[in-house]
Amino acid sequence: MKTTWEEKSIMRRLLLLAASAALALSACGGGGGGGGTFDPNSVSGTVVLSGWQASPEEGQALNAALAGFKAKYPKITVDYEPIAGDYPTAMVAKFSAHQPPDVFYVDSGVAPDWIKQGVLQSLDDWSSSRGFDTSQFYPGYLNAFKGTDGKTYGYPKDGNTLAMAYNPDMLSAAGVQPPTTYDEMMTVGAALKSKGMVAYSMSTTLDRILAFVYGDGGSLLSSDKKSDAIDSKFKDAVSFYLNLFKMGYAKSPSQLGVDWNGKALGEKKAAIIFEGGWLDSYMKGTFPTVPYKWVAIPKGAAGQATLGFTVSYSIGKDSAHKDAAWLLLTYLTGPDGMKLWTQGGVANPSRKDVPAPAGKDVLVSSASFAHPWSFIPGFSKVSDAFNNSFEAAVEGKGSVDDVVSKTKSALDQQLNQP
Repeated sequence: MKTTWEEKSIMRRLLLLAASAALALSACGGGGGGGGTFDPNSVSGTVVLSGWQASPEEGQALNAALAGFKAKYPKITVDYEPIAGDYPTAMVAKFSAHQPPDVFYVDSGVAPDWIKQGVLQSLDDWSSSRGFDTSQFYPGYLNAFKGTDGKTYGYPKDGNTLAMAYNPDMLSAAGVQPPTTYDEMMTVGAALKSKGMVAYSMSTTLDRILAFVYGDGGSLLSSDKKSDAIDSKFKDAVSFYLNLFKMGYAKSPSQLGVDWNGKALGEKKAAIIFEGGWLDSYMKGTFPTVPYKWVAIPKGAAGQATLGFTVSYSIGKDSAHKDAAWLLLTYLTGPDGMKLWTQGGVANPSRKDVPAPAGKDVLVSSASFAHPWSFIPGFSKVSDAFNNSFEAAVEGKGSVDDVVSKTKSALDQQLNQP
């Protein structure tokens, strides 16, 4: 029996409708879409993971976490390809070639630039449709990977805060306890100076001083990161920090003849420093007999504050295997994978539902009042302007007003970039 032209036309329309429906389902489901039904057990293949490796201990911890992932998802193979050398430059080349790894590290400092460049995959639709709970992340870590559009472009694999490390013997010799407020910092500084000791080894850079700005109620940016918020509170906090140098209570590492605060503590050239958990492995390996203890950074006029430094696991916009990448990312940043990753003390958890490793309690609990070290694209120029002007003020070649004006000028310039 012959098929009429009209019947053929109807059949063609039906075939087109079926093809359109199939395409829509494909976009929503497989390959990393935000909707549709997602079955983790149906995902298979190889997923490429990239980052950097700071130590053999870190490599061992990652291998333990990847073994846990393999046990849960045996049909997925992880190809770990660490990048040696200049990681950001290597990643930019991969983004330019539209061939990024499937899952990779993103430092919170470069996250705003990569988000603006559109090379990272937003994760919010997936977390909603696939049931991944992000409420257990400390906000100071999670918010480091949110764009100005309010979307999330990575989940923190771990985190570190600044806290106060001190030598109890040196404080005891001066008859003082560790300071708990900014006012007490001055009192302790005077007591140690009277005994011929330097109270504080303090960095002259924004990635330390900003913690004290937040503690005094100041800030750099508005909450939406669209305008600067440099005001009298910012100036007051910078003045307080600079006065510790002027009074002779604080010296920079270079003034003490060392390359960083940890060495100043280890060599007993200063009694108190402000650093993160990276200090522990250094002191254990280099100064194992020098005593030190951790307490939270002293409170300012606005209360407790510190800085949160973190790195995410993220997925590239052009990553090839997004479903497998999603499973790897959420396992490593979920409670099971993160516990394996952090239990040896090589890193601190970024989740509230993962216990702190031994000796890390202060650093982990400080995450509850941490502000993310993540700002706007081009922020390195703002940081440079602050650092250079503050260093000049310490050397007597500038003032607090110079620090404020130069930082504000650099910040406004970056905010006005297209």
